Amino acid sequence: MLSTALKSKLAKQHLLVADAPQMISLLESYLRDMGAKTIYRATDGRAAIEALNTPGMRISAVIYDMNLPRLDGLEALKLVRRNFGRLPFLMLSANVTKDSIAAAAKLNVDGYLAKPFTVQQMERRIVGLMRATVASDDGAPEAPTEQAAEADAEATDDTWSI
Repeated sequence: MLSTALKSKLAKQHLLVADAPQMISLLESYLRDMGAKTIYRATDGRAAIEALNTPGMRISAVIYDMNLPRLDGLEALKLVRRNFGRLPFLMLSANVTKDSIAAAAKLNVDGYLAKPFTVQQMERRIVGLMRATVASDDGAPEAPTEQAAEADAEATDDTWSI
């Protein structure tokens, strides 16, 4: 069970959950039980990109299925790292391999969770994700680190696409 402090922090986050519709429903239920209040849904990679680029959504963490249609998890993680720096990113996968874990780790994924998983396993990953977030009191990400700022400087505009 999450501590009160972590539940409070999670309540301030704007989470993007990108997965199949039935899995999103399950994840959303888990996340709400943990204290999450703002959860955006995407059932394919293009919808996830649109959500990340939508002004005002202030997404503070991403939970993304490795095999999502229209943009797989590794490609999405590459784009997130290039355009959003250290935005916390939790990868989910039903087809876990050493290669997929190594590829995600090379891209600095913040967590990896194999499907099927238990509520307790999900909680542990969410705790890790919340520790990865450096959020201000209003839940918005703080100024990016120097490394993230350099990555941001390489981007040509404020949005990205496939």
